[in-house]
Amino acid sequence: MKQQSLDQEISLLLQYRKNAEVQEETFLHPKASLSKNHSRYLGPEDDHRLPYKRDVDRIIHSKAYARYSDKTQVVYLVDNDHVTHRALHVQLVSNFARGIAEILRLNLDLVEAIALGHDVGHPPFGHEGEQYLSKLSEEYCQTTFAHPWQSCRLLSEIEPLKLGLEVYDGFLCHDGGSSEMQLFPNYGKTWEIHLAERASKLANPNANISPGTLEGCLVKLCDTMSYLGKDIEDAIQLGLLEREQVPKTFLGTTNGEILHVLSCDLIENSYGKEYIAMSKKVCEALRVLRKFNFNFIYVHPHLKRESTKIERSYRILFDALLDDFTSKENESYLWNHFLSNRTSTYLNGTCPVRMVIDYISGMTDSYFIKTLERFILPARIDLNPVHCKVNPYPSNFAKATLTRD
Repeated sequence: MKQQSLDQEISLLLQYRKNAEVQEETFLHPKASLSKNHSRYLGPEDDHRLPYKRDVDRIIHSKAYARYSDKTQVVYLVDNDHVTHRALHVQLVSNFARGIAEILRLNLDLVEAIALGHDVGHPPFGHEGEQYLSKLSEEYCQTTFAHPWQSCRLLSEIEPLKLGLEVYDGFLCHDGGSSEMQLFPNYGKTWEIHLAERASKLANPNANISPGTLEGCLVKLCDTMSYLGKDIEDAIQLGLLEREQVPKTFLGTTNGEILHVLSCDLIENSYGKEYIAMSKKVCEALRVLRKFNFNFIYVHPHLKRESTKIERSYRILFDALLDDFTSKENESYLWNHFLSNRTSTYLNGTCPVRMVIDYISGMTDSYFIKTLERFILPARIDLNPVHCKVNPYPSNFAKATLTRD
């Protein structure tokens, strides 16, 4: 009886899901991503949830998502609880994009999945850390490092979540959204096309790849729009800028004003279209703000005081982890803290250099520093009586060699 009751409950839940899928077809934009077309590399899964909602749940419950809380966006090594971290950034992107997607009648779950997971591949200390890690990657294994590529790799190979094709595609294509007024999706992407685009992104991290969905195009634009005004607010709060220095465009000078104008413009220029677009005047104003941010925030000398140390620390930690793994293998720090619970596919298909890069890229800022200290700084030695009873010498070791002349 219990099994029969359980089967009936499952059947009812699946019927609810079918009803939701029918509602999608009736309500959503003709070119929106439908749940019934969700493509998973290993095939579909039985679940009462709509598949993109399941993808959102898997991302939120992942270890990679948990580490967002201590990954910095622009400002690092500063004691201020109100500046933007990755966790807040991806939530702001999701919130902003979902508000627009709801009116455009796009798939809200797909928008949320792309927005929440797109930056998991960022290494410690933001884009600056990405440059240092890419330099090491080119030097040691002749390939670059690109955080959109790493986001796909992290949630498909390192911590495999088995997400939909359109979600990984959104991760890979999310950067470069400020360079075009109109984003036309490259509809009909397959897994083969996506994997080929992953390879091209790694070969050229600056490659601007078009997403395969309207949802991916929307997040691509909203990512840039979400951080420009917020970075200005953070800089003002930290005393790096005065409000009067912000360029006077029709977008306004506060984050709230900027986001309001941008959202209205995106809706007006994208509603009912088979592409996502902004007006020419918005595109030009965004370029003004982006140039201002780069010149007066992102390279501000007060924020770059520790850059030389950070770059040096990346190399020291990289070399220390690689040397330790090469000499100790299954007893190494890398094995005990990262590799021991990886899949056999990952272990057999990944070279040691890439393993170290994967490990470092997944670190939070504070964990990076703690791990560096573990390898570099001397620690207290505990010589309690229990430990001292154990003979530390090999049986053939002559203790006499330790005596002084």
